[in-house]
Amino acid sequence: MGLQFAPTLAPEQPALINFLTQVFHADPELNSFQPEVLQWKYFIPYPEWSQPRSFSLKKDQEIVSHGGILPIRLRARGGELQAINLIDWAASAAALGGGVHVLRNIAAMCDIMITIGGSSDTRKILPKLGYRPGGTLRRYVRVTQPWLQMRTRRHYDWKTLARFIRNSSSVFKSLPNMPAAWRVDKVTQFGGEIEPLLQVRDSLVRTSPIRSVANLNYMLACPASEFSAFVVSEGQRPTGYFVLSKIGRQARIVDLGVEDDNPKLWALICATAAQTARQDQKCVELIVGTSSEEVGGIFEQLGFRPFRQDEILYYDPRNRLAPGTRLNLNLIDSDFSFMYNPNYPYVS
Repeated sequence: MGLQFAPTLAPEQPALINFLTQVFHADPELNSFQPEVLQWKYFIPYPEWSQPRSFSLKKDQEIVSHGGILPIRLRARGGELQAINLIDWAASAAALGGGVHVLRNIAAMCDIMITIGGSSDTRKILPKLGYRPGGTLRRYVRVTQPWLQMRTRRHYDWKTLARFIRNSSSVFKSLPNMPAAWRVDKVTQFGGEIEPLLQVRDSLVRTSPIRSVANLNYMLACPASEFSAFVVSEGQRPTGYFVLSKIGRQARIVDLGVEDDNPKLWALICATAAQTARQDQKCVELIVGTSSEEVGGIFEQLGFRPFRQDEILYYDPRNRLAPGTRLNLNLIDSDFSFMYNPNYPYVS
């Protein structure tokens, strides 16, 4: 029997989990491949996307390649594009070229394909398939409780003391207080009050995702991590929002936005998100990820240090994006917002 490309069905979850953990040599405890997480990622309804979100290539009824879909709408040149961040993209040696077969079939479902980071093999093959560079997703960390972090590490070596000394330096850099007129409200779900904050500003060289209340609330239901939503108001007027993802002893700032692009307002919302995240006494690491150099620079000024960067590549076969376009993404636009291995609980 030949190769068969088709949507993965919900009853096939065990086979999919087994395939992904084997191909990625993943720890069975990795939260990304738990049954309830795969159910959320691929089989419960996703706002603004009606097609399946998991596709498998099979040989003799066995999965030999897989591609997962994280839909992202983009604003570009005054219009809207449908993009897909390809996640859980994997192929076994049982089907030569199976990964490319899956990629090309999924690419036919959208305008733009996006990949962030990936293995060295992935980074080598994608430019050969026509992928272009679209920026860099940079991640930053600030340690809030270095002593607690050191006591709760899983592994100790000769670098442990050096890490403790380095991570302690951020404790002496205070975070600015938010303006006295501001109020931060934790909400169970976002509502229409933040719609004005989700308006995308057009740019010739920077393309941003189109956020909606519905897709933000979808992320809040992720079972892999404890997501929480916050609305920042001045009087009765919302001026910003942010989303946190707490897992283990990490708090991740996975998305944030403000009512306009005033740099001072961005600095205030970044500081407010960091202040809010650090209030959890069980949290020892604050993490943020963004491809915006301006936002990344703000967090560096707040005592965060860079610890990782992943290249953003995109496939645009119909040239819908202007040459040199950079994608303005945050952690919420990938599974980096919730992926976690309990055997390696810290990044610093």
